[in-house]
Amino acid sequence: MNKFLIIFSFIFSMPLLSAEEEVKILRVIDGDTVSAESRGAEIKIRLSEIDAPEMDQPFGTNSKKCLSELIRENSSLRFKSDGQDNYGRSLGWLITDDKNLNYEMIKHGCAWVYDRYVINKTIYSFQNGARLKNLGLWKQNNPIAPWIWRRNN
Repeated sequence: MNKFLIIFSFIFSMPLLSAEEEVKILRVIDGDTVSAESRGAEIKIRLSEIDAPEMDQPFGTNSKKCLSELIRENSSLRFKSDGQDNYGRSLGWLITDDKNLNYEMIKHGCAWVYDRYVINKTIYSFQNGARLKNLGLWKQNNPIAPWIWRRNN
């Protein structure tokens, strides 16, 4: 019993680790993936809850450019982690100037909501707003979702 109390006390006396950390963006890979420096190491970050058009897909290059402009390459911003994906990339949200860049990509029509991985359902209202305003990829006639594009190509 005493061991349990000692361990319990030790764990709860430790400072809580923040899931957010400062990162420096090294380059934008595509509309939902960046390379960043974190604690002296290079990591790949996959933006959670969104899926951007593939680079060989219509609007893929535009999506990458949109993310580049939002980040202002080589700037420092915060990364809120949500674990790792099957490819070893860090999953999460990029946050700067009190904005969630994942959500900004949706608001600008530069990415789709990734239905399979939605955490905050508010993101759908951002996509509906972009669609109604014909922003970004929503200017296209019958845009194809990236997950359908990948399956067919």
